[in-house]
Amino acid sequence: MSSLDGFPRRKRPAHQRTAGNAWTAVSKRTHEPPPGEATREALDIARYVADMTAQLEAMSTAVDLDLLAYFLAMAKAEAELFLRMNAEAAPTPEPSDDEDVAGREAGSANPLD
Repeated sequence: MSSLDGFPRRKRPAHQRTAGNAWTAVSKRTHEPPPGEATREALDIARYVADMTAQLEAMSTAVDLDLLAYFLAMAKAEAELFLRMNAEAAPTPEPSDDEDVAGREAGSANPLD
């Protein structure tokens, strides 16, 4: 008898064996963008993190928590770097119907209106 008879076996593999002895993780995410592109959600979160860490850094500096302020400044810098590196991935927002109507009512100089 095998020494593993009393232990449950995995129903689904967590790793997939490839050629040789290398193990690679099985990717469960199929909706990931191609490498080098960030999702709109990731860009929004990075903007939020940059804003919040800037505010927290200012609060920390005001009460002389210098080390905490330093780490918050580093977090802000990382968020801003992520935004700069992925800025081209963000689609430019098109004006909505409400903005288009508001532009025409304000006296748009567009001759096609």
